[in-house]
Amino acid sequence: MSARGTRLGAALLCAAALGTGCGGDDEDEPPPPQAGPEVSTKETEATPPAGEDRGGSGGAEAPPAGETGEGPPGGGSPEDQPGGAGDEIPARSQALITGRDGRLSPRRVFVPPFISVRVELRSADGAEYTLAGGGKTLSAGGGVARTTADFDGLRPGRRLVLGGPAGKVTVEASAEPGP
Repeated sequence: MSARGTRLGAALLCAAALGTGCGGDDEDEPPPPQAGPEVSTKETEATPPAGEDRGGSGGAEAPPAGETGEGPPGGGSPEDQPGGAGDEIPARSQALITGRDGRLSPRRVFVPPFISVRVELRSADGAEYTLAGGGKTLSAGGGVARTTADFDGLRPGRRLVLGGPAGKVTVEASAEPGP
């Protein structure tokens, strides 16, 4: 075989090893570099992949990630770390209801649709106020200055009506911004 045939054969072997011409759908990957006329056919000594024994260390294996200071501190996944993935606080809106002089205000609270609602009942004058609705009861006053309850998000136009001796409060999901 001629030197030109050897070079062509080596270029074809390299192209086959790199997977070119397989007809895959990897169009967004750049093509591998093409072999030029300076292709060498000499065999070279293979170097072991990173983490394998390179001789002289007695055949010891590399310790797993996390034990050598690699990866997140203390090992494990980011989910296991404080402030890591999964520690997010879900979105919710707040409806603050204040009891004062035997009345509740505001009487109507608008919240964004589909987002959970935290209703907080406060007693501004120390008197006891109670609101019930949506399967939950809130009581504030006396020794408890405030109390909260979380409710599922409401569809647009839907209402959560909370009532008690001091009156009723309506929490309404509105697609319109503003008060």
